[in-house]
Amino acid sequence: MSDVLDGVELCVREECVPDQFRAVVQGGWTVENGAHVLTALYSNYSGAVQSEFGDVVHFEATVNGRGMMDYDLPDSGPERLKSLLDRSLAYACTALLAAPVSGPWPVLGYISLSEGGIDDNLLTAHVTFCTRRVGLPPFVQDMDSYTHEALMEISQRDAPAMLARNSPSSGF
Repeated sequence: MSDVLDGVELCVREECVPDQFRAVVQGGWTVENGAHVLTALYSNYSGAVQSEFGDVVHFEATVNGRGMMDYDLPDSGPERLKSLLDRSLAYACTALLAAPVSGPWPVLGYISLSEGGIDDNLLTAHVTFCTRRVGLPPFVQDMDSYTHEALMEISQRDAPAMLARNSPSSGF
């Protein structure tokens, strides 16, 4: 992800979050059978039940994962990249700020960028959230050697600073 971010001037602000994702954040979080899930996403989830997953971390990532809205963006170019990053980071940060902090496991956000579409030539973004738990493998085993797509992990501690340094009053 650091290669992708090189030369991109980000604008991570709450206003960048598309309305439907803003509604998800406003719906809050639920802890369901120990899994931290966004309430609006969980209420519409119709996939495999939690017991069918290898662990709770991957269940959380599945329920909480969504592709970022991009139908209003150009098919290619730097504006598509910048808009996808701004939207994805803003959504991830606002959701992490709303996540419960009193639990024993930290909630993390993951943003990925990869080629998708019919011909695998359309830049797409995906955002998901899951916890990091002692005794369970992390969602991504080794961030430094991950090569399948551009990937960023954001912690609840990272979120306020990412939003603050990009706010209009911050001077950045």
